Amino acid sequence: MISRYRITGSWLLKPLTAVLLPAALLTGCWDELDLTEQGYVSGLGIDYVDKRYVAYAQLIQFAAVAKTSSNRAGDPVAWVGRAEGKTVLGAISNLQKSSQFVLNLEHMKVLIVQERALPHLDDILDANNRQRASRYTSFVFGTREKIDKLFNSGTFFGHSHLMSVMYNPKRQYEQSSYVRPLTMQEFVRGMDEKGITALLPSIGLVDGKWSKATDPLEVQSYDGLFAFNNRNFRKFLPIELSSGYRWIDPEFKHYILETEEAGSSEAHDPDDQGDATVSIDRSVPQITVNTDGARPQFKLNLHLQGHVIELGGPMTEEEIKDAVKDQIKQEIEATYQYACREKIDLYLLGEQLYRNHLSYWRQLERTGGWVPREGELQIDISFDLVHTGKFDLT
Repeated sequence: MISRYRITGSWLLKPLTAVLLPAALLTGCWDELDLTEQGYVSGLGIDYVDKRYVAYAQLIQFAAVAKTSSNRAGDPVAWVGRAEGKTVLGAISNLQKSSQFVLNLEHMKVLIVQERALPHLDDILDANNRQRASRYTSFVFGTREKIDKLFNSGTFFGHSHLMSVMYNPKRQYEQSSYVRPLTMQEFVRGMDEKGITALLPSIGLVDGKWSKATDPLEVQSYDGLFAFNNRNFRKFLPIELSSGYRWIDPEFKHYILETEEAGSSEAHDPDDQGDATVSIDRSVPQITVNTDGARPQFKLNLHLQGHVIELGGPMTEEEIKDAVKDQIKQEIEATYQYACREKIDLYLLGEQLYRNHLSYWRQLERTGGWVPREGELQIDISFDLVHTGKFDLT
């Protein structure tokens, strides 16, 4: 009997040991770090002054992110730190020395690079992505503003800075398409592609258009593009001179177009002028190239779709369509002429040569490379007016 119980007890002990032994080897939370001991960097800005990198870190208050009734409008919701260094990571390290907690870059959402630092963008991207904490999904922008001023710009209703253009750019693009916001992954991919001009969106500040009570509110807004070719910074393109780019973006979402005054048809008084406000909801570009000559000839076929949202004065449907097509064509041509003067392939025509006519592109590269010239782009626009609103046009 004793022998039998010993055998039974040994049989029960084996599975129990197999369960308890691994548990004994598990360590406790000895390296646990409280959330209050960390500062989560939401936005990182890099400048370059006197041959030294300047790093700016924006930290957003957690209470401002959560939707609580205790969050009162006007409460401070962001802090900005600044430090210098010989390298990018050296500047970030010096910033950590003055912080009251551990700076955590694992939740960084935005990288802002000042125009002065753009010639060193390769080093900035290398330093940012060499550390394991950073992510290629962060948005990246350029700016001509002081970064600390940009990080301290105003917000509406005391909301978090996460509602600003730099943190939530897709909402802005959906209501007024100018340039599609890029993640770091998308921008680096464009930088590395041959024959492509990489376009970095530029964030600026607008003053005087909004106010909080009687105090002016300075808010973020797109103000242009920074052009790169073969990883080299070329030039800043202001929005008023590069606005034609929006129509060739395949990701175009929406834009409100105010047409110029157009003459009425014979059915109306010849002196009567009309204008319309049209919502453009679709823009589909198709670019073809003819390589028979010494210089390539391009044709842009652009199909637009939209509807009338406002009408000032009598206009027929055909007059509205003609006014929209004429105005957009003028905008595209003006932007193309500006790009030709600056020798920048803003419409990415060189990509068509590289992808579809590689031998021809290589031949041009051997003779100094291809740059756009005036007279080499033909534009053909069609516009589908879906509806004209609840009221008759005439």
